[in-house]
Amino acid sequence: MIRGLLLIAALGTATATDDAKTLAKALAGRTPGKPEMCVSPSRVGTPQIIGDRVLLYRDGGRVWRNDLPEACSGLDDDAIVVTEVFGGQLCRNDQFYTLERTGGSIPGPRCRLGNFVPWDKPR
Repeated sequence: MIRGLLLIAALGTATATDDAKTLAKALAGRTPGKPEMCVSPSRVGTPQIIGDRVLLYRDGGRVWRNDLPEACSGLDDDAIVVTEVFGGQLCRNDQFYTLERTGGSIPGPRCRLGNFVPWDKPR
């Protein structure tokens, strides 16, 4: 029983390390700006999922980092993020859910967005 728990813990660490590397690569050479509550969904594309707590949206040369207030268990490499947009903008506390790319039609748990932090390359 203990061996199984250690294996699970080791796998969790490898995933967290991979997520940290992916995040560092995506934000390399950029500095964070002032957090904003909302962004225009017409300017940002589909988010890049980093672990179960971070979404990255791209807007031209800018990357918007969104740290979720709580972990979202439905986020993984196979997830499609479906966001409910009210008032024409993606905003902090807006809800989203996930669908699996491999034919899953049952929505995952509802999760909430956090603030949007712009990351830009220095001029």
